Parts: sequence; C-alpha cells; structure tokens
Amino acid sequence: MRNKIRVETEEDSLYLADDKIHAIADSEEHIYELSSVTKILVLTTDKGPFYDDMCLAVEVGDDVIFIMSEHRCYKSFLFDQIGKALPIDYEKIIEASACTENCMFEIYTK
Repeated sequence: MRNKIRVETEEDSLYLADDKIHAIADSEEHIYELSSVTKILVLTTDKGPFYDDMCLAVEVGDDVIFIMSEHRCYKSFLFDQIGKALPIDYEKIIEASACTENCMFEIYTK
C-alpha cells in the first residue's frame, strides 16, 4: 500500500531542486530523486467550479504526493520545475483543465 503525502496547507510545499523532489507536509520533509518518479497524473472531479477540482498526483517509489491546483506551489512545480525536467504531456493537462467529470489523466509515465 502506498503512503499518501498531501501538500495542502500554507506551511506545506512542493518543489524540485538539484534533481530532487522536496515535499513538505505536516511539518515533515520527504525527499525523492527525480529518477524515482514512475507516473504523474492529473485527477479531476465533478465538484468545480466552486471547489478546487484538479489534483496532481506524483508517484515516487512507495509514495504518492498529492497537491491541489489552487495550492501556491502547484503551477510552479508542474510548469516551471518538473515540467522542464520530465517529458510531460501538456495536451493531457489541457484536456484535464476542461474536464468536468471524475477522471484521471496520465501526463507522464517512466
């Protein structure tokens, strides 16, 4: 069973530095090698537009890091950091952005 790391509060953060993913959640820092990323998904729900209905899920080893699209780190992590380090499928991100249903969009697979 995978450990779920939820980056959700203002104190939490998610960033890529020196080919290492740093996920800080619940005052605990988790560090992963970029090479350990096996899959990245964008998850959507039917709860929008009044609720944040997009989530990024990054599978690394035995863990999955979750971050909602309205979190302050979401855009910079996805587009400026990991999106420049791995071959992300931007067409799938566009599809996810327009989706109003419960769906999963695979944007990277190792």
